[in-house]
Amino acid sequence: MRAYRGVMAATAFIAAMLFAGMAVLVCVDVVLRNTGITSIAWSVEVTEYMLMISAFLAAPWLVFANDHIRVDILVRGLTGKARWWCDFAQNIICLAICGVLAGQSIYSMLDSAAQGGMVFKVLIFPDWWMAVPMVISFVLLTIEFIRRLALDFTHTQKVA
Repeated sequence: MRAYRGVMAATAFIAAMLFAGMAVLVCVDVVLRNTGITSIAWSVEVTEYMLMISAFLAAPWLVFANDHIRVDILVRGLTGKARWWCDFAQNIICLAICGVLAGQSIYSMLDSAAQGGMVFKVLIFPDWWMAVPMVISFVLLTIEFIRRLALDFTHTQKVA
């Protein structure tokens, strides 16, 4: 569990550093452009990539820490078994969705790598690199929802 918590914390840390890097990069580019010194040609492109990567890497941590957005106005009013069943159903649905997205993102990444596609903008790199954050995110989210289901059953057995 310590290693798993470390992986989750690492995704949060990397996402936070990317958000900080975006803030610095945008500020530096704006200052340089407005003072007439120069412009960082690749700043907009890199900022777009950083935003996408940080969003995908932050997702597993947010679910793990239970800090994600939940619309639970109905569930909060429930107690006991009814609340447990709602949480269980939610975790099953999320597991199914994340599992499908994990499988699809892995397939997409492998297919892109096999085709050898390249991204040609200011920066040039293999197209499949952009799928790596999605694969990491959806695999970790799938694992997290499996963990949540296991905790649900462990808690139910202790209560019973």
